Formats: sequence, C-alpha cells, structure tokens
Amino acid sequence: MTSPTLEDFFAPLILRAAHHSHRQLVCVDKDLATVLAGFDETQAPLIVGSAEHGLSWRQAQQKLGQECGHIVVEVNAQFNAEAFCAIVGCCRAGALIVLRIAAGVEDMPPSVQRLLRCLSEDDSVAFHCHWQHRLPRERSVRPQTHSVTQKDAIAAVEKVVTGHRRRPLLLSADRGRGKSAALGMAAANLMMKKPRRIIVSSPSPAHASTLFHHLKATLQVDDAGQKIDYQGSQIRFIAPDALLQDAPAADLLLVDEAAAIPLPIISQWLNQYSRVAIATTEHGYEGTGRAFTLRLKQMLDAEQPQWRTLKLTAPMRWADDDPVERTLNALFLLNGDDDLATERADMLETEWVKNVVIEPISRHQLYQDEACLRQLFTLLIAAHYQTSPNDLARLLDDDALLIFAGWRNDKLVAACVVSQEGGVDWQTCQAVVAGQRRIKGHLFSQSVAAHLGEAEVLHDRLWRVQRIAVSEPYRHQGVGRRLLAVVNQHAAEASVVGVGVSFGATASLTPFWFKQGFKPVKLGLKRDQASGCYSLQMIKPIQPLRWCDLALRLFRQSLPIQMLTSHQRMETDIAMSIIAGLPTTPLPEEVRQQLDGFVAGGVGVDAALSSLQAWLYHHIRCDGKKGENATLPILVSRILLGLPWSVVCTRYQLAGKKDAESRIRDYVHMHLTT
Repeated sequence: MTSPTLEDFFAPLILRAAHHSHRQLVCVDKDLATVLAGFDETQAPLIVGSAEHGLSWRQAQQKLGQECGHIVVEVNAQFNAEAFCAIVGCCRAGALIVLRIAAGVEDMPPSVQRLLRCLSEDDSVAFHCHWQHRLPRERSVRPQTHSVTQKDAIAAVEKVVTGHRRRPLLLSADRGRGKSAALGMAAANLMMKKPRRIIVSSPSPAHASTLFHHLKATLQVDDAGQKIDYQGSQIRFIAPDALLQDAPAADLLLVDEAAAIPLPIISQWLNQYSRVAIATTEHGYEGTGRAFTLRLKQMLDAEQPQWRTLKLTAPMRWADDDPVERTLNALFLLNGDDDLATERADMLETEWVKNVVIEPISRHQLYQDEACLRQLFTLLIAAHYQTSPNDLARLLDDDALLIFAGWRNDKLVAACVVSQEGGVDWQTCQAVVAGQRRIKGHLFSQSVAAHLGEAEVLHDRLWRVQRIAVSEPYRHQGVGRRLLAVVNQHAAEASVVGVGVSFGATASLTPFWFKQGFKPVKLGLKRDQASGCYSLQMIKPIQPLRWCDLALRLFRQSLPIQMLTSHQRMETDIAMSIIAGLPTTPLPEEVRQQLDGFVAGGVGVDAALSSLQAWLYHHIRCDGKKGENATLPILVSRILLGLPWSVVCTRYQLAGKKDAESRIRDYVHMHLTT
C-alpha cells in the first residue's frame, strides 16, 4: 500500500486541528518543494530555519508575540530550539507545524537526535517519513477545567487600585497567555474611570511594548512613545534604575517581565509604593523564570504578607490541552516541577551530606538516560533565572562542557556545569587583546584577557563554572562547597591553571564565592539582561598565576572609582558584599587624624569624603556585620556610591542634609575604633 500524498495527508490533519482549536505537529522527510505543494495555495506556510526561502532562526525569534498560521521548520544541524519554541508559540489554532527532516538522523547533533527520538515516541505527533508513517492518535475530549482567563487577570489588576493598600499582586503565566496585554487593558480601564497616575517599569522599553500596544488600543489613542496623557490620567514608562532613584508619586506601579529585575530593587519598590502589580513569566520560549518566581514569593511572604497571586492559565491562540504545548513542555523539559526534591531540610539526618556522591556525568550518559537528563535540567531551571531550550541542547552537544553531579539515594540533588576555556594559540590571543578578534566559547578568558591587556589569560587553560545548582532542601549544608572541591580536584588533575566564574552579583551569592577562595578580577559595567545584576568575574588559582595577582590589584584600585560612576545605582547590600571580601589594609595616620576632626564636628562629610571612603571600605571589610544597622546603607549611598544628598534623604526618609550628616557622624563616632 502506497503512502498518501502530502496534500491528502495534511488536509484531514488541518480539519481536525481546526475542529479542536489546537495545533498539530507533523514530521516529514521530503524535499522542500514537495512539502510546500502539500498546502493549499491560500494557506501557504511560513518557512523557518532558512533565510533563503523564509525566516532565519534569528528572524524567527524576533516574531515572538506575533501571530501566524502554518509553518515548515527545517530540522538540521543548525536547528535552534529556542527560536523554534518562539515561532511555534505564534501559531494559531488550526495550524500545522511541519518539521522537515533535512538530513540523515545519524548526521544530526545529539540534541536533535534526541528530539526526533522523543517525537517518534509521542503518539500525538503525525509522521510521513520513509521509516515511519502514522496519523496522530484520536484523543478523547478531556472534561473542561476552570481556566484563569485574561478577563480574570484584568479584574485582579484593577482590584490592586480599588482594594486595600499594601496587597501587591503577583500575576504569573507561561508565554502565550496575554499577561502583558492584561496589564495594558487594566491600566486603560483605570484611566478611563478617573484621573490616575500609573507607572510602568520593565527591563527595557521593548519589554513593555505589548502592554502599551493594548493600552492604546483600549483607549483608542494613537500616541507614539510610552508616555500617554488621557483625560487627566497619565501612564509612563520609567526604567528600573531611574524609578529607584527618583521615586515619583503614583497611584499604581505595574512591573512587567519582573524576572529580569533584581529582587532587591523590587523590594524597595514595594516599600515605596502601596499599590503594585508584578507580572512574570514562568515557562517561556526563551527561558524559564521559575526560580525567580519561587524567590519572589519567599520575599513577599516576609515583607508583604497580604500579597495576592493569580496564575493566568488560559491560552490566547489555542484551546486548553493543546497537544503541541504538551509535547514542547516534554521535549524541552519545562514541566519538571514535580521532580524537585520535596524533603524538608530540617527532616534530613545530620550526616546526610557525607552520603552525597559527587561524580562526573558524560554527555553520552545524558543522551542515553532521559530520566537523568530530566533531573539535571529541572534542577538547573529551579536554580537559575533564565534556563532556555538552547541550554538543554548545549548539555548534549557542546564538547567543551563538563558536568559534575551530586547524588543521594539515586536522586540528583546538586550539579555543576563547567566550560573548558583557554588554550588558544598566541597569535589569536594577541589579536583578541588588541581588539581585532572575538572568538566563540571563551567568555571568561576572553573578557579578562581584554580587560587586563594580558594575552596569557587566553593562552592558559581555564575552567569556568557555568552553572552550579543545589536542590532547595539541600542548600546551606555544604553541598555546593563539596561540589566545587571535586571540580577543583579534577581541574588540578587536568593541569588546568585556575577555575573561574562569572555571575550576577547579589548580597547572598557573592560571599559564597569569596568563602570558596575565589578572587574578584572584573566587575561588569552594565546590568546583565538575564539576572538584572552586575556580572562579577572571579577566579580560584589552581597554580600560581601572575596575572591573577595583577587583576586583583587592578580590581581593588578601580572599585572606588566605579562605585562613584558606573555603579552609582548598585544596591547598597551588594556593594558591601563585594567590598567585604577584599583584603584589608591599615588606615594611614592622616586619614585617622581627619576622621577625629570629622567626629568632633570640625569638618563636614564632603570635605572629609576621601578619608571617610577609606575608613568605610576598611570598616565593611573588618567589622561591617557588627556595625550593620539602618544607618550603614546611608553611608554607603552617599560616601561610596556618591548619590546626591537629595536622593539619599528621599530614599531613607531623612529630614534633610543636616539630618543625614548627623547620622553619618554618629555612626563613625561609634565605630571609629575599627
């Protein structure tokens, strides 16, 4: 019996998908012209993964948030999982998503081979290939469950303004649920009812574009930009840093895509504004914000116990229980929340840490053991702000990655992903340092080499800790320390000169790396898009490194200038956590003498700024914890970060400059012996 033509194969699939308001995945192995001929001319598909015939992977990723019909996806060695998920999320109900397998399966990277293997085992996927031919299984209609709709989300946001104060709303959703649109429509409804001042903040203006698009559509205005005046009401976008510093009055603060904003900033906003709605994406196409949501909920429990939450579940472009959504969640391991360890830390026996077995895992093991891969990726998702489908592909494909896992009773409770860097030839090293070349895959080595002007950094063989994760109940028990000790041991055996790390600096994370013997070598000038924090690069030498000592001296010399310029808006607790890990040096006699005059009242803060700065660095390193109280952040803000007196007084609710100076003087007087 011959297989039906693609046209005869596609037609009933399209009808069935339209009937159920779902999308349908199809795998084929025919040439592109034959695949395209299978579609009705009036429903020509979008071709993805081929810039020559349609969209490149980069262009496909930029379609996020738009809508399309049928798509044909090129599946080959260049397959981009993240862009694939993004474009599939644009497909409306009734669409076919045709995966055209454009090469022999054995020629594909392991991640693509795994994808095709999983698809062949999923009976909701149709196949029209020479090795397999099948229609998707007819599925029984599941009973309708209550879904939280966009209408519910709009009402919840409006209640933030009309209900009790100090009850912030956390609106969470997977991609494709209309979360940002709901914020925009709710804001428009509030503006139409009475004059209100509304502020919108998100990682960038681009992140807020969907919100403003739906706001303008609801208000029926065509104003350009992201500041709208409407019948006495006003809504405007303010960047996170500017909002934190200026703190303008508002009746409502809307925070969109909150997972890319540091929690300390959100915490300060919650103190500044009594009516706040926070929206965040959990499982998204470009990554997952699951870890952020967990941490945000913990913070809200502690600081705003009356907070409310709503998870938007109803999809916008297809019906509930869409088989493609279920398949993608399984393929890219985005539905592994149930796999997380459920034991409570206080129920673990005291000696359990010694029972954690730490050993390397090969990429071949991960490819062969789906359960192990699922545990590993679920752990990474829970521990990091942004973990994307492409990260899953790298675990299987990247020869430069090493993976160390901690097991307890056959359960993976900790993992460390290491990238092998350096070992680059001298000619290329010199070109990189001269700014003439950039090379792929050497993030830490390349950055530090260029920063120091030292080609030797890129020539030396280094390991970089790319990810380190410990399951929630097992944290703060020494597992991470043991994990890094094993990494260091293997690095020494491999004749690696040092182990580096680059991470978004926070007040809790930075001390951990200092305690493990890592030394700071470079502080990023801009906030990282994923974590919303400044990237801090540190290294633990395995062998004596001349350039490491050079980098540390340069770091200590540069930090005070950076704090007063590019890092003025850094959170005070993060600034203190970096300073606290640096080596201490004795204070010069002239500094102590001027500080005696300052305490006596003979000299003001601004006149003694240099001496106060030197003393404060020394104080934080030696005795910052003992001196920690409500006043220390005032000193850090004015003396180390150089914030204007007006900003300091507003932020800490001080009566004025005189009040601020008095508090600083009293604090220094109390702690001057240190």
